[in-house]
Amino acid sequence: MRYDKRMRIVGCFLEYNGTFAVLYRHSHKPDGSTWCLPGGKVESGESDRDAILRELHEETGYKATAAELEHIGDYNFISSRDEPFVYGTYRVVLDNIHQIQLETSAHAKYTWVTAAECDAITNLIPGFHELLRMVGYIKQV
Repeated sequence: MRYDKRMRIVGCFLEYNGTFAVLYRHSHKPDGSTWCLPGGKVESGESDRDAILRELHEETGYKATAAELEHIGDYNFISSRDEPFVYGTYRVVLDNIHQIQLETSAHAKYTWVTAAECDAITNLIPGFHELLRMVGYIKQV
């Protein structure tokens, strides 16, 4: 097995009734003043699944189970600091709306959006517009 030095980041479409949650990053954070999915870096020794379960709970208060996670895919990106990374993308579909308990140290606010509403946001975190197309939320023309 080849060792891959690229950083791994995970994110999750936390969905309810045709919408998903997006979080607004504080301006002093890396890629600040942008909207993103709940997620973050995979820590050393942590699996992608464990990382997204942890990040979902930390950032939204939602305690998902591994059985709820659907792995959508792994996508290669270049960060705003020109560092390559792999973005492990997941989805959790909720039966009931979840009242987000925002991690206020990292995010200033959140909202639920449709894919089209998300795509219309001009200040998404770098790569988010492309991700919406890669995973099929927005049809590529």
